[in-house]
Amino acid sequence: MGDYDFGFKQTGQLLYVDGREDERLADILSGQGSLTAQQEEQLYRLYWGRLMGVAKRYMVDRETAREVVNDSFVKAFDRFPGFRGEGPDKSTAFSAWLVRITVNTAIDRLRVQRTMPETTSLDQLENHPAVKMDDGLQVNDILRLLEGLPVMHRIVFNLYELEGYRHDEIAELLQIPASSSRVYLTKAKQGLRALYIKYFGGRHDG
Repeated sequence: MGDYDFGFKQTGQLLYVDGREDERLADILSGQGSLTAQQEEQLYRLYWGRLMGVAKRYMVDRETAREVVNDSFVKAFDRFPGFRGEGPDKSTAFSAWLVRITVNTAIDRLRVQRTMPETTSLDQLENHPAVKMDDGLQVNDILRLLEGLPVMHRIVFNLYELEGYRHDEIAELLQIPASSSRVYLTKAKQGLRALYIKYFGGRHDG
């Protein structure tokens, strides 16, 4: 991510599962069919905090983020019999699957709330000098910066930089042209640089 690298990706600390949790998760994923109430509770305890972190990147209001997470768990539990983790590491595949459900649920909520703006064009871009981001920024600092972005800028930045979506995938998910996704990403980076200077100070290059 260059000079706007915040230091974590979807496979990083937000989805980390320690050894004991991984063993419990492996036991659950080794089964077939629907989950038991006890297994649902275990998965809820294992992943609630992580999925809340994902939801808060999209929903500024904490209570709405909480609702998104709970709705996501309901969907995940209903769809669990159809989950097919590919590769030897089913826990990683399951984590990514949960995140995707949460992201989609958050975007659906924003769409229902009619907070998804119209598409933008390349001629709306403004030029801003690059600002080096501090490697010492904490997750809460990053969330504070993201909350300062317009809704669509925040969504596209999250999807592209943090969730690993491609622009064509973002375009399909948000029902916008791929070119608009690129524009929103560029404007998000510009906005983050400006907010970084405002809240934490920054260095202009050049």
